[in-house]
Amino acid sequence: MTAVLALFTALTLAQAPGPTKAEQLQDAARKGDAAAVKRLLDDGVDVNTKFRYNATALFFACDAGNIDVVKVLLDRGADMNIKDTFYGFTPLMLASSPPRKKTPAHDEIAKLLIAKGAAGKEDAMMAAIDDGDADLVKAVLDSGGIAAAKLSEALEAAKTAKKPEIAALLEKAGATPAEVYRVDPAVLATYAGTYRGPQGDIEVAVEDGNTGLTIGAPGAPAAQRGHLVAKDNTTFRGVNMGGMSVGFDVSGDKITGFRLIPPQGSPIVYTRVEKK
Repeated sequence: MTAVLALFTALTLAQAPGPTKAEQLQDAARKGDAAAVKRLLDDGVDVNTKFRYNATALFFACDAGNIDVVKVLLDRGADMNIKDTFYGFTPLMLASSPPRKKTPAHDEIAKLLIAKGAAGKEDAMMAAIDDGDADLVKAVLDSGGIAAAKLSEALEAAKTAKKPEIAALLEKAGATPAEVYRVDPAVLATYAGTYRGPQGDIEVAVEDGNTGLTIGAPGAPAAQRGHLVAKDNTTFRGVNMGGMSVGFDVSGDKITGFRLIPPQGSPIVYTRVEKK
């Protein structure tokens, strides 16, 4: 019986189809095998073949920090600005803020994409400020075309995070302090409370001095909370929050919830938890 089972297993495995050439491209991009990537493209595999969630080989190479593969893919016409359908990420976002540990190769990929005109360099700049990566911030600034409002936001983020070298780079590029929108303290107080969303509960509190709001896990100390600065009476931008902003939902005289709005992708909805 054992011999029969072994023979059956061997026959089944022998008949199983191997990976398609497109799947081989995905695997080679992830592993950093530039030679295999070249061969598969030469064999006719579309460089912009879409895999799960519309990710392409360029996504996998950027995520893994495989710069040689990225260069091959770009030379063959890879789309730098396509977004995945799950998070709304672009290849540049994956290179500047990789889910895995960031390496020098990720920075080199981000610089290469920026130099070639990839969209989203403002988000890459904010990610670099969070990381204290002055070199990448300089690469973004040197590429030009950053709106004055974005420069002001970046300067505020750098100063809040106590990163004087980056703040100096931004000021040299023409950044000036952002104009402060003042919200009436009584209005600010109405936003304070607990809100529930898909990731659990979040607490919003009024910042000392009524200058804005803080956001974080319920009971979290100030050092572990994000800072929100008003853009108008209901919209706040995050400081050092990766380009996040918050829009509060108002019904009559009640705050019913808010939307956590990422720079890319869909907003995350939170509903106010009423006190019992």
